[in-house]
Amino acid sequence: MQQLERLISRVPEVNITHDHLMPKSLDGLYYDDNIRLNANNDYYKNVAVLAEEIGHYYTSNGHITNYKDINNMRQEIRARRVGIKLVLPLESLIDCYEKGHWGDLYAMCLHLEIDRSYFEEAIEDYKQQFGSYVKYDGYLIEFEPLKIKRS
Repeated sequence: MQQLERLISRVPEVNITHDHLMPKSLDGLYYDDNIRLNANNDYYKNVAVLAEEIGHYYTSNGHITNYKDINNMRQEIRARRVGIKLVLPLESLIDCYEKGHWGDLYAMCLHLEIDRSYFEEAIEDYKQQFGSYVKYDGYLIEFEPLKIKRS
């Protein structure tokens, strides 16, 4: 099963559509148990967008498009973090290491079915959450520079 299908299967109660008429500036939108993905995005972009929109489904409340409102920004960050945990949990970094993809960013992103910019964004978010490293499931994962080893 591909990453996009795995994400869709997590929320069978949500109607997910690919919309060809969405403006290019809008990658995705969640409202009232509906997620619209911009059909003009490539597969890898839509994986990241869908993950974040599912994050909104789980965590957001109300109309949050005014990013000057601090509460809206908090909801946006919370949804993004949920999306990252859905698509790039720490276990998937370990999986890349164990399968021999580690060190080749292209191979890792291909294996994870995400684009490079989303991977880098996720690593930055992990640095904000954990600092420069985290011990997880018998591994030491360093975020800068990106390294992993058994601890």
